[in-house]
Amino acid sequence: MLKVIPRNQSYVAGYKEYCQEFYDNHIVTFVPTNPEKIDENWYERTAEWYARKEKESFDGYARGIHLWAIDDSKFIGEFQLRLELNDDIMFGIGSIGYSVRVTEWGKGYGNEILKQGLEIARNYELEKVLLNIDDDNYASICICENNGGILMDKVMLESKEEGKRLVRRYWILL
Repeated sequence: MLKVIPRNQSYVAGYKEYCQEFYDNHIVTFVPTNPEKIDENWYERTAEWYARKEKESFDGYARGIHLWAIDDSKFIGEFQLRLELNDDIMFGIGSIGYSVRVTEWGKGYGNEILKQGLEIARNYELEKVLLNIDDDNYASICICENNGGILMDKVMLESKEEGKRLVRRYWILL
């Protein structure tokens, strides 16, 4: 049974495998941690940064939480909730991000991660969340719409990693 949980050191090896799958498959629509940087001290090195990010905005990062999705003892994916709306959120990454490891695509995990993540967002007493989804990412579009996503508009965005791309911006009312 899938659970969205706080980051946990016991799942670091699975997280590294997950990251490696994205790099091995040259996926640029979501770029996780470079797996070469994940060593036996990575969790400790990053714990303070993630804890700080939950409490405040800094260095251009919006206040937010970063959770992991686990099925039994297997690392499946991650969920990110940004607790503020700014231009980077509105015209970039959105207030919610979720991802499933490549070898687990098409098994319903994305829908379950988003569903559980929306419950977490409700616990933060947010009224709505924004998902920015590439126009050709049909799986995420379906997941978003299945979870109440209402299309706000389509905008052309550009980033160093992805270049120019058409993005659908969805609100989900909580």
